[in-house]
Amino acid sequence: MEYIKIDKNLSIPLHIQLARSIRIAIQDGILQTNAKLPTEDELGQKYELSRPVVRQAYKQLLEERLIYRLKAKGTFVLPKEEHFNLLKILFPLTEKISYNEVSENIEELEHQLKMFDPKTMPNLGLNKEDKVYHTKRLYYGERRTMFYIEIFQPIKYYPKSIEQKINSQIHRTIHVVKLEDDICKLFNIPDSSAGFKITSITTNQENIVIEHSVAYVQGYNVSIILDYFKH
Repeated sequence: MEYIKIDKNLSIPLHIQLARSIRIAIQDGILQTNAKLPTEDELGQKYELSRPVVRQAYKQLLEERLIYRLKAKGTFVLPKEEHFNLLKILFPLTEKISYNEVSENIEELEHQLKMFDPKTMPNLGLNKEDKVYHTKRLYYGERRTMFYIEIFQPIKYYPKSIEQKINSQIHRTIHVVKLEDDICKLFNIPDSSAGFKITSITTNQENIVIEHSVAYVQGYNVSIILDYFKH
């Protein structure tokens, strides 16, 4: 905690001094991304600070989006805000999954052939005796996990579905949602964080669903650029 400079002889409020010390340490790289910060008790004991002072300093840094908190784990340095083009990253990624290509930035969590279950799977227009390829994968950005994707491919249209994509139609919807806690854990972000849900439904010329995917993008300190073309 040598990076913290507190001088009680100054007229500057203590919480401002504490917040400034941590801010400078983050900006100078002394505190790296996801580094754990001292607890309120640790700071209070070492610098003789009251809990309200420490809480006010941490509150200020939270509002500045420099730190984040995980319940029962502590306070950490937030990764720098990331900007990326959703179309340029997500769509090529879904193509890689469709072709079962796994790059160094993709971790395959599951790829199984399952019986169609209308209770746990999206509406694919199938019968219970039909089988579906169910794939779960994570995509890693430069510094952290960016996407979690589930993709469903009816076996009776696969691998023909890859060929049919040439003349297929894709309907995509994007919603801001509160992410499930298990997905938040994959992203290593606080439970119930907000994120983006992108649903992609691919149909062939007969309007049959040949692929259905759901991608979750962690929205914690992330900005998304959406490109669109007017015809």
